Amino acid sequence: MTWLRRIRPALYVVGVAVIVGSLVGARALTAGNGNAADPPKTANPVPKSDSKTGPVVLGTVDSNPGPVQYGLPPVIQSGTISEVFVKEGQEVKKGDKLFEFDTSILTRDLERAVAAVALARTKVAEAEEGAKQHELNIEVAKQVVTAAENKERLNGVLYNIVKGNLEKGYKAENVAENLWQSRFALNPDLYKANVDYDVARQEVMLQKAKVKVMEAADPKVMIKQAEAGVAAAQAEVNKAKTAIELCTVRAKTAGTIEQIKTSPGATLGISTRDPALWLIPGGPRIVRGEVEADFAHRVKSDLVGKEVIISDHTDPKLTYKGTVSRVGGTFLPKRDQGLLGNETRVIEVVIEVAEPTGDEKHPLRVGQRVRVNLGQ
Repeated sequence: MTWLRRIRPALYVVGVAVIVGSLVGARALTAGNGNAADPPKTANPVPKSDSKTGPVVLGTVDSNPGPVQYGLPPVIQSGTISEVFVKEGQEVKKGDKLFEFDTSILTRDLERAVAAVALARTKVAEAEEGAKQHELNIEVAKQVVTAAENKERLNGVLYNIVKGNLEKGYKAENVAENLWQSRFALNPDLYKANVDYDVARQEVMLQKAKVKVMEAADPKVMIKQAEAGVAAAQAEVNKAKTAIELCTVRAKTAGTIEQIKTSPGATLGISTRDPALWLIPGGPRIVRGEVEADFAHRVKSDLVGKEVIISDHTDPKLTYKGTVSRVGGTFLPKRDQGLLGNETRVIEVVIEVAEPTGDEKHPLRVGQRVRVNLGQ
């Protein structure tokens, strides 16, 4: 164990050296990372206090009007694409056909609606013919009244003749007058003549009442009702035609076909999330700047009309000129929060891009993330 006692001092020296070296190294690392406690960069970095440039905010390039997505037309709940008329990258004008759905079922609906219009028009013809016949029917009814009145008159004459003959007979037989009424009641000929006369009078009253009813009726009402039926049937025809027309999807504005996600034979339904295609409108570009709550006090309405500098989010060397056209007055959710969304709310500042092509001839593209120096 003598050799152990000899090397023990050397071991102490080595141990002390290791401890001292560890302490010195740790201090050096701490000094090298002296900025570790600095606050992290935010989405809205603020320039130095001695700068007059103002806040820099993130934003997204957009078109004006915004991009349009096309899918299922509102007249059908599902449909099969029969033809696509455009290609990706193609320039289109407002009203150009983009794609269309199969309209076989809708065409049958149109045929049925057209047939309903034809049937309704026959009802109008019937009503018009009925109006013509109505006047003739009134004339015929008046003639019936005249005939009934003649019949009433003749039956009255017959009644008087029968009664007169009976009275003559009673006088010839020297029958007392106070007995005539009882004998009249028992005479069948007089009774029949009296009944016929009474029936004729009732018939006259009935026929006159019919004439009054016919004269009070307006045959034009039936014509109007039939014409209303034609209008309703024609509305169904127009509805069917509109449905067929809407199955041919057309561009609502001029622009560029950016992305197509469908093809002939594909089926779209109300549960389909992806649009059939995206159309990016042509014309000027804008930037929608996002001002978070921490910097809202530095963004005021006097920015409107002010020229600002826009730079690419990943390459600040690419710069563009723009002019503030609007400063929002409300905190609203970000436009690009996606399906899940979050609670981030911002004030939107709209900047009209004066030069859509940057210093190195790189154009701003819709959806591109940029930074906007609102104090420039």
